[in-house]
Amino acid sequence: MTASPTLGARHSLEILKPIHNGLLLDGGSLGEVLLPSREVEGQNLGPGDSVLVTLYSDGQGRPMASLRAPRAQHGQVASLKVVSTSKVGAFVDWGMPKDLLLPFAEQKGPVREGDWVLVMITTDREGRLLVSAQLDRFLDDTSDDYQQGDEVSLVAAHATDLGYKMVVDNRSWGMIAKQELRAPLRPGQRVTGYVQRLREDGKISLSLNPPGALKSEGLSEQIVAALEAAGGELPLGDKSSPEAIFATFRCSKNAFKQAIGGLYKERRIVIDKQSIRLTPQD
Repeated sequence: MTASPTLGARHSLEILKPIHNGLLLDGGSLGEVLLPSREVEGQNLGPGDSVLVTLYSDGQGRPMASLRAPRAQHGQVASLKVVSTSKVGAFVDWGMPKDLLLPFAEQKGPVREGDWVLVMITTDREGRLLVSAQLDRFLDDTSDDYQQGDEVSLVAAHATDLGYKMVVDNRSWGMIAKQELRAPLRPGQRVTGYVQRLREDGKISLSLNPPGALKSEGLSEQIVAALEAAGGELPLGDKSSPEAIFATFRCSKNAFKQAIGGLYKERRIVIDKQSIRLTPQD
């Protein structure tokens, strides 16, 4: 038996028995959970089988199961679309049969149908699933859980005068400095990043580029592979724009110049102002 399944999350649950409108699953502390017939049409499932499902609540607050994978799970931050509004708040589409409520008290400002809002999927005091745009209640401003160079999962929040504010591993706030950005981010965009440094005040400075030798070596081989795929020449060089370089290699111009400089010293490429070429083989 599953001890403590969580609403809004994916779980592998055992099928207990079929009933007229679906399959009853062992929901542990949630009791028996219905997986509706429409979800399992054409599938050969029976008692004792395990099935991977997402748990949610129906309109009466009863736990339900779905084979669908949601756009985000309980405890995660995501940008979700407002599909309707009502006298109790707004409803957002998280990819499941029942939309989630964004109550007025959990909004940071008025929202309208069609808006995209950055929210945390959570529960209220009664354990009912909902979403909140009050992210400061869930995310720490500082953290001592990381070391320089750690790889982290990031969700873009919003631009600031200093750069772009990011959600780090759904737990903390972090910042990518403006000079680290070579292409625009959009709110809700998910990217892999790296801890650039931990500031004295405990706040996290981030980068989209891996640190040190790993960055240089990995980028060098990526450039060589791209040159080989392009027939030996690419229209990128010392004078190319940071935006063009980032669009191709997802790195800063400085990192690109360091990488091609190393390849040039190894006599693997020839560098021009607006292009690089593989060194001709004898």
